Amino acid sequence: METTKQHKNILITGGATGIGAAAARLFAANGWQVAVADINDEAGEALAAAIGHDCIYLHADTRCRAELDAAVEAACGRFGGLGALFANAGIHRRNTLLGVSDEEFDLVVKTNIYGTVNTLRAAVPAIAKSGGGAVVINASEQVFAGKPGNFAYGLTKGALGQLTRTAAIELAPMHVRVNAVCPSTVHTPLVDSLFERVAAAGGPSKEELWAEEDALFLRGSAGTPDEVARMVLFLADDAQSAFCNGANYLVDGGYTAS
Repeated sequence: METTKQHKNILITGGATGIGAAAARLFAANGWQVAVADINDEAGEALAAAIGHDCIYLHADTRCRAELDAAVEAACGRFGGLGALFANAGIHRRNTLLGVSDEEFDLVVKTNIYGTVNTLRAAVPAIAKSGGGAVVINASEQVFAGKPGNFAYGLTKGALGQLTRTAAIELAPMHVRVNAVCPSTVHTPLVDSLFERVAAAGGPSKEELWAEEDALFLRGSAGTPDEVARMVLFLADDAQSAFCNGANYLVDGGYTAS
């Protein structure tokens, strides 16, 4: 079956800062209309204003299906449909299997797994109604490799890797492709805040933690949001990646090769 031409618009969750914000800027620079969804209203509104008329900000907590449904409806109303989704929203906490609290485990699971599933359930029908398109999930190199102190995060990101495969099979008849971008550590506010919590709990300083993290990579530094965003753009665009489906794409600076 032939599909209609992909709508050049995208909804990006967790789009106010970090990888999501870099993706929003890159898509807009390449002629896409962008809807940024987040709970950080101040940063999201500032980003949309800086990008201009082809970008809107929408408040949406991915743990709340009603807020996601409203965001999708608003994006479709503004842009006349939906061609792609970047399910980017997520959180990170350092913990272990035996040390994680019930409350923290619940928070990470509900944000990273439930939040992503909610996002797809809200957005995919709109993409299919628009004639088809693409979903990109922000997973992690931890789809492929374990990392100490990352129990809940690694578990949830591994689940997103499997979600990508299953969703691609299920949604192919609707002309919706599903892939995941799997970055390793990236210099973002999310990681900054993670390291600040470790330091506040009596661990090494944020600067020491970044030096330790940067040393893990073949080039001597972790990634940048722009480097991940370029892969997201490729995977979201049917014109560039129509034969890419159901796969987890590493953007990890050689971490899993070492």
